[in-house]
Amino acid sequence: MGFLFSDRDYLSEKVFDILYPKGIQMITKIKENMKNKLMLMKDKILLRKRAIIETINYYLKNTC
Repeated sequence: MGFLFSDRDYLSEKVFDILYPKGIQMITKIKENMKNKLMLMKDKILLRKRAIIETINYYLKNTC
C-alpha cells in the first residue's frame, strides 16, 4: 500500500494494472495530449517536492 511518484514516461495502463491491485497508487503529471484529471492537493505538492529532489540528485551526481 502506498504511492508511487514517477515521470510521465512510465505512465501506461499495463503498469497501472499491475500496481493497483497491490494497493499502490501511481501518481504522475499528465502528458500534453491527455485529458486533465482532478488530483488531490497533497499529491500535487508531493509531485513538486519530487521534482526538487530529482534536480538536487542530478546536480550531485554530475558534480561529484
